[in-house]
Amino acid sequence: MRDFDAPDATPLPRRHCFVDEAGDPTLFDAKGHELPGQEGCSKFFILGALEVADPLRLAAELNALRSRLLADPYFRHVPSMQPERKKTALAFHAKDDVPEVRREVYQLLLQHELTFFAVVRDKGRVLEYVRQRNRNDVVYR
Repeated sequence: MRDFDAPDATPLPRRHCFVDEAGDPTLFDAKGHELPGQEGCSKFFILGALEVADPLRLAAELNALRSRLLADPYFRHVPSMQPERKKTALAFHAKDDVPEVRREVYQLLLQHELTFFAVVRDKGRVLEYVRQRNRNDVVYR
């Protein structure tokens, strides 16, 4: 019997992870020109994963927080809080949220069991690696 067919195998616990990236992993444009170092090109690429112990509870609390903030007169004229803008009124996002909203979200997150992992790559170093591989192996891309 193979290991993966064993009837007494204990099932693995379920894990809830949410993944997001920052930056663009693209090294070359359509014509093969190098992008790292060019204006507007991110210097790093980051891939992050957030493990959440109780995603249903977290989602419910985030929704309740959003409702409370939307009802708060302090945020009435904040552009990202307007439903027609389809930003914070629909979902929190650090790039759209004002600092006061971000602080509230962070305070809520501190009350949850979360683990964060990230990989950060310097695109200049990755590009140098690709150049070296291309010199040594003509079929490498």
